[in-house]
Amino acid sequence: MRGFKALLKKELWEQLKTYKLYIIGGVFLFFGFSTPLMLKYLPEIMELAGEDIIVEFPPPTAVQALAEYSGTIVQVGILIAVLLAMGAIAQERSKGTAMMTLSKPVGRGAFVTSKLAALSASFIVALVAGSTACYLYTVMLIEDISVAGFLGQNLLMILFFIFCISVTLFFSSLFKNQLAAGGIALAVLIGQAVATQLPWVGDFIPGQLTSWGTHLVSGGAESAWGAVAVSVVLIVLCLYFAQRNMRRREI
Repeated sequence: MRGFKALLKKELWEQLKTYKLYIIGGVFLFFGFSTPLMLKYLPEIMELAGEDIIVEFPPPTAVQALAEYSGTIVQVGILIAVLLAMGAIAQERSKGTAMMTLSKPVGRGAFVTSKLAALSASFIVALVAGSTACYLYTVMLIEDISVAGFLGQNLLMILFFIFCISVTLFFSSLFKNQLAAGGIALAVLIGQAVATQLPWVGDFIPGQLTSWGTHLVSGGAESAWGAVAVSVVLIVLCLYFAQRNMRRREI
Protein backbone atom coordinates (compact mmCIF):
# COMPACT_ATOMS: atom_id res chain seq x y z
CA MET A 1 0.00 0.00 0.00
CA ARG A 2 1.64 3.15 -1.24
CA GLY A 3 2.13 5.84 1.38
CA PHE A 4 0.73 3.88 4.32
CA LYS A 5 3.54 4.78 6.71
CA ALA A 6 3.28 8.51 6.01
CA LEU A 7 -0.52 8.47 6.27
CA LEU A 8 -0.40 6.50 9.52
CA LYS A 9 1.94 9.07 11.07
CA LYS A 10 -0.44 11.82 9.94
CA GLU A 11 -3.49 10.03 11.38
CA LEU A 12 -1.76 9.29 14.70
CA TRP A 13 -0.77 12.94 14.99
CA GLU A 14 -4.41 13.88 14.30
CA GLN A 15 -5.50 11.61 17.15
CA LEU A 16 -3.30 13.63 19.51
CA LYS A 17 -3.92 17.08 18.01
CA THR A 18 -7.71 16.72 18.10
CA TYR A 19 -7.62 15.18 21.62
CA LYS A 20 -9.40 12.01 20.44
CA LEU A 21 -6.96 9.77 22.29
CA TYR A 22 -7.37 11.77 25.50
CA ILE A 23 -11.16 11.73 25.22
CA ILE A 24 -11.35 7.96 24.70
CA GLY A 25 -8.76 7.35 27.41
CA GLY A 26 -10.56 9.63 29.87
CA VAL A 27 -13.90 7.88 29.34
CA PHE A 28 -12.41 4.40 29.66
CA LEU A 29 -10.39 5.37 32.74
CA PHE A 30 -13.50 6.84 34.39
CA PHE A 31 -15.42 3.58 34.07
CA GLY A 32 -12.31 1.57 34.94
CA PHE A 33 -11.98 3.34 38.29
CA SER A 34 -15.68 3.86 39.04
CA THR A 35 -17.07 0.37 38.35
CA PRO A 36 -15.36 -1.55 41.20
CA LEU A 37 -15.76 1.46 43.49
CA MET A 38 -19.49 1.61 42.83
CA LEU A 39 -19.97 -2.12 43.42
CA LYS A 40 -17.91 -2.06 46.62
CA TYR A 41 -19.54 0.96 48.22
CA LEU A 42 -23.07 0.76 46.80
CA PRO A 43 -24.64 -0.22 50.18
CA GLU A 44 -22.95 2.77 51.88
CA ILE A 45 -24.11 5.06 49.07
CA MET A 46 -27.69 3.87 49.50
CA GLU A 47 -27.48 4.49 53.26
CA LEU A 48 -26.09 7.99 52.76
CA ALA A 49 -28.93 8.70 50.33
CA GLY A 50 -31.30 8.28 53.27
CA GLU A 51 -33.55 5.69 51.63
CA ASP A 52 -36.16 4.24 54.00
CA ILE A 53 -36.26 0.95 52.11
CA ILE A 54 -33.59 -1.46 53.36
CA VAL A 55 -32.02 -3.45 50.55
CA GLU A 56 -29.61 -6.28 51.23
CA PHE A 57 -26.80 -6.40 48.68
CA PRO A 58 -24.75 -9.58 48.31
CA PRO A 59 -20.99 -9.06 48.57
CA PRO A 60 -19.60 -8.03 45.17
CA THR A 61 -17.33 -10.42 43.29
CA ALA A 62 -14.41 -9.78 40.97
CA VAL A 63 -16.25 -11.50 38.11
CA GLN A 64 -19.20 -9.18 38.63
CA ALA A 65 -16.94 -6.12 38.58
CA LEU A 66 -15.11 -7.04 35.39
CA ALA A 67 -18.32 -8.18 33.66
CA GLU A 68 -20.04 -4.91 34.62
CA TYR A 69 -17.07 -2.94 33.36
CA SER A 70 -16.87 -4.77 30.02
CA GLY A 71 -20.63 -4.41 29.44
CA THR A 72 -20.50 -0.66 30.07
CA ILE A 73 -17.32 -0.15 28.02
CA VAL A 74 -18.74 -2.04 25.04
CA GLN A 75 -21.91 0.08 25.02
CA VAL A 76 -20.04 3.35 25.44
CA GLY A 77 -17.26 2.22 23.10
CA ILE A 78 -19.69 1.55 20.25
CA LEU A 79 -20.99 5.12 20.46
CA ILE A 80 -17.47 6.56 20.62
CA ALA A 81 -16.31 4.42 17.69
CA VAL A 82 -19.21 5.61 15.55
CA LEU A 83 -18.82 9.26 16.54
CA LEU A 84 -15.09 9.32 15.81
CA ALA A 85 -15.09 7.20 12.65
CA MET A 86 -18.25 8.45 10.92
CA GLY A 87 -16.53 11.58 9.62
CA ALA A 88 -13.09 10.04 9.05
CA ILE A 89 -13.70 9.68 5.30
CA ALA A 90 -17.03 11.46 4.74
CA GLN A 91 -15.82 14.74 6.21
CA GLU A 92 -12.61 14.68 4.20
CA ARG A 93 -14.60 14.06 1.03
CA SER A 94 -17.07 16.86 1.74
CA LYS A 95 -14.26 19.34 2.55
CA GLY A 96 -12.07 18.29 -0.35
CA THR A 97 -9.10 17.26 1.78
CA ALA A 98 -9.40 13.64 0.59
CA MET A 99 -8.78 14.79 -2.99
CA MET A 100 -5.70 16.73 -1.89
CA THR A 101 -4.31 13.70 -0.02
CA LEU A 102 -5.00 11.24 -2.83
CA SER A 103 -3.44 13.56 -5.40
CA LYS A 104 -0.11 12.63 -3.79
CA PRO A 105 1.62 9.26 -4.36
CA VAL A 106 -0.56 7.36 -1.90
CA GLY A 107 -3.04 4.56 -2.48
CA ARG A 108 -6.70 4.50 -1.54
CA GLY A 109 -6.12 1.28 0.38
CA ALA A 110 -3.47 2.99 2.47
CA PHE A 111 -5.78 5.98 2.95
CA VAL A 112 -8.54 3.82 4.46
CA THR A 113 -6.30 1.38 6.34
CA SER A 114 -4.29 4.15 8.02
CA LYS A 115 -7.50 5.59 9.47
CA LEU A 116 -8.53 2.19 10.83
CA ALA A 117 -5.05 1.62 12.29
CA ALA A 118 -4.87 5.03 13.99
CA LEU A 119 -8.36 4.83 15.50
CA SER A 120 -7.75 1.24 16.59
CA ALA A 121 -4.49 2.29 18.25
CA SER A 122 -6.31 4.96 20.25
CA PHE A 123 -8.91 2.42 21.39
CA ILE A 124 -6.23 -0.11 22.33
CA VAL A 125 -4.29 2.42 24.42
CA ALA A 126 -7.49 3.66 26.12
CA LEU A 127 -8.76 0.12 26.76
CA VAL A 128 -5.44 -0.98 28.26
CA ALA A 129 -5.48 2.02 30.60
CA GLY A 130 -9.13 1.63 31.62
CA SER A 131 -9.02 -2.14 32.00
CA THR A 132 -5.81 -2.03 34.02
CA ALA A 133 -7.38 0.50 36.38
CA CYS A 134 -10.48 -1.68 36.73
CA TYR A 135 -8.43 -4.82 37.37
CA LEU A 136 -6.18 -3.20 39.99
CA TYR A 137 -9.11 -1.61 41.82
CA THR A 138 -11.04 -4.87 41.69
CA VAL A 139 -8.12 -6.78 43.27
CA MET A 140 -7.59 -4.06 45.89
CA LEU A 141 -11.24 -3.56 46.88
CA ILE A 142 -12.95 -6.88 46.19
CA GLU A 143 -10.85 -9.97 45.49
CA ASP A 144 -8.18 -11.45 43.24
CA ILE A 145 -9.05 -12.90 39.84
CA SER A 146 -7.34 -14.73 36.99
CA VAL A 147 -5.07 -12.54 34.86
CA ALA A 148 -5.41 -14.91 31.89
CA GLY A 149 -9.18 -14.52 31.76
CA PHE A 150 -8.83 -10.76 32.10
CA LEU A 151 -6.35 -10.58 29.19
CA GLY A 152 -8.57 -12.77 27.02
CA GLN A 153 -11.56 -10.56 27.74
CA ASN A 154 -9.65 -7.46 26.64
CA LEU A 155 -8.29 -9.04 23.46
CA LEU A 156 -11.84 -9.92 22.44
CA MET A 157 -13.03 -6.39 23.20
CA ILE A 158 -10.19 -4.97 21.08
CA LEU A 159 -11.26 -7.15 18.13
CA PHE A 160 -14.88 -6.07 18.61
CA PHE A 161 -13.97 -2.36 18.63
CA ILE A 162 -11.87 -2.78 15.46
CA PHE A 163 -14.93 -4.38 13.88
CA CYS A 164 -17.11 -1.41 14.95
CA ILE A 165 -14.59 1.10 13.54
CA SER A 166 -14.26 -0.76 10.24
CA VAL A 167 -18.05 -0.91 9.76
CA THR A 168 -18.33 2.83 10.42
CA LEU A 169 -15.45 3.59 8.04
CA PHE A 170 -17.20 1.58 5.34
CA PHE A 171 -20.36 3.67 5.63
CA SER A 172 -18.25 6.82 5.90
CA SER A 173 -16.84 5.95 2.46
CA LEU A 174 -20.37 5.63 1.06
CA PHE A 175 -21.65 9.06 2.08
CA LYS A 176 -20.36 12.60 2.15
CA ASN A 177 -22.78 13.28 5.01
CA GLN A 178 -21.16 12.00 8.19
CA LEU A 179 -24.46 11.95 10.09
CA ALA A 180 -25.92 9.55 7.52
CA ALA A 181 -22.81 7.37 7.76
CA GLY A 182 -22.92 7.36 11.55
CA GLY A 183 -26.64 6.74 11.79
CA ILE A 184 -26.58 3.73 9.48
CA ALA A 185 -23.42 2.32 11.09
CA LEU A 186 -24.99 2.61 14.54
CA ALA A 187 -28.17 0.90 13.31
CA VAL A 188 -26.11 -1.98 11.87
CA LEU A 189 -24.11 -2.39 15.09
CA ILE A 190 -27.25 -2.40 17.19
CA GLY A 191 -28.83 -4.89 14.78
CA GLN A 192 -25.92 -7.30 15.06
CA ALA A 193 -26.14 -7.08 18.86
CA VAL A 194 -29.81 -8.11 18.67
CA ALA A 195 -28.93 -10.89 16.22
CA THR A 196 -26.69 -12.57 18.82
CA GLN A 197 -29.89 -13.87 20.40
CA LEU A 198 -30.87 -15.81 17.28
CA PRO A 199 -30.40 -19.60 17.39
CA TRP A 200 -27.49 -20.98 15.33
CA VAL A 201 -26.72 -17.66 13.63
CA GLY A 202 -26.11 -15.85 16.92
CA ASP A 203 -22.95 -17.87 17.63
CA PHE A 204 -21.24 -16.29 14.60
CA ILE A 205 -22.20 -12.65 15.22
CA PRO A 206 -19.34 -10.33 16.31
CA GLY A 207 -21.35 -9.21 19.34
CA GLN A 208 -20.82 -12.71 20.72
CA LEU A 209 -17.19 -11.76 21.42
CA THR A 210 -18.14 -9.78 24.52
CA SER A 211 -20.13 -12.71 25.92
CA TRP A 212 -17.14 -14.98 25.43
CA GLY A 213 -14.99 -12.43 27.26
CA THR A 214 -17.30 -12.58 30.26
CA HIS A 215 -17.12 -16.39 30.26
CA LEU A 216 -13.31 -16.23 30.20
CA VAL A 217 -13.30 -14.04 33.31
CA SER A 218 -15.67 -16.35 35.14
CA GLY A 219 -13.69 -19.44 34.14
CA GLY A 220 -16.37 -20.83 31.81
CA ALA A 221 -15.54 -23.18 28.94
CA GLU A 222 -17.86 -21.60 26.36
CA SER A 223 -16.08 -20.19 23.30
CA ALA A 224 -17.01 -18.26 20.16
CA TRP A 225 -14.28 -18.93 17.60
CA GLY A 226 -16.88 -18.66 14.85
CA ALA A 227 -17.58 -15.07 15.88
CA VAL A 228 -13.82 -14.34 15.87
CA ALA A 229 -13.47 -15.68 12.31
CA VAL A 230 -16.55 -13.77 11.08
CA SER A 231 -15.31 -10.56 12.72
CA VAL A 232 -11.92 -10.80 10.99
CA VAL A 233 -13.56 -11.51 7.62
CA LEU A 234 -15.97 -8.59 8.02
CA ILE A 235 -13.14 -6.22 8.97
CA VAL A 236 -11.23 -7.19 5.81
CA LEU A 237 -14.36 -6.87 3.66
CA CYS A 238 -15.20 -3.44 5.11
CA LEU A 239 -11.68 -2.22 4.31
CA TYR A 240 -11.80 -3.70 0.81
CA PHE A 241 -15.16 -2.20 -0.11
CA ALA A 242 -14.33 1.12 1.53
CA GLN A 243 -11.30 1.59 -0.72
CA ARG A 244 -13.38 0.45 -3.73
CA ASN A 245 -15.96 3.08 -2.86
CA MET A 246 -13.16 5.66 -2.84
CA ARG A 247 -12.31 4.62 -6.41
CA ARG A 248 -15.84 4.56 -7.77
CA ARG A 249 -17.41 7.56 -6.09
CA GLU A 250 -16.66 11.23 -6.53
CA ILE A 251 -13.97 12.28 -4.07
